[in-house]
Amino acid sequence: MKKLAIGLVAVIGLTSALTGCGNPSSEKDQTETKQVAQQETVKATDQKTFKLGDHVDFLGLIVTFEKSTYLENDKGVKDSVMKIDMKVENKSAASRGFTTIDMEIKDSKGKKLAIYPGENLGDKIKPGKSISGAGYFTVNGNAPYTITYKDQDSDKKASWKVEVK
Repeated sequence: MKKLAIGLVAVIGLTSALTGCGNPSSEKDQTETKQVAQQETVKATDQKTFKLGDHVDFLGLIVTFEKSTYLENDKGVKDSVMKIDMKVENKSAASRGFTTIDMEIKDSKGKKLAIYPGENLGDKIKPGKSISGAGYFTVNGNAPYTITYKDQDSDKKASWKVEVK
């Protein structure tokens, strides 16, 4: 009987400890869910300049620039290429095309720069699917840079102000 009582107390204590440890995790999950819900999608417009993390809607094609980093070019020149990690989601009912070739980059002085040759993101995206990858752009030290994308299917246009921090 004494062993049964000790075992019962041990099980109750262990259950209480595990339950106590589980609550902060669920609160964290709820917080993360709220943060995702707060990241709203904004319609593409040439009236506003967007920033990293903004979800921009081109009539169902959602483009998000997630992160920017500097790289060296093939000649070893540091900080001469800017890599933009991006995600593109197709929330429309039809397949949509996306490519970084449809982008234009300008420096802070308005000078048009080149897209750097590399494995730039581009593909046909089926409805309900998404792709992730990077775009590579030649840069010259005159940050911040403005990258403009014009969607071929909708003729909508939007610009992002990008600088590596």
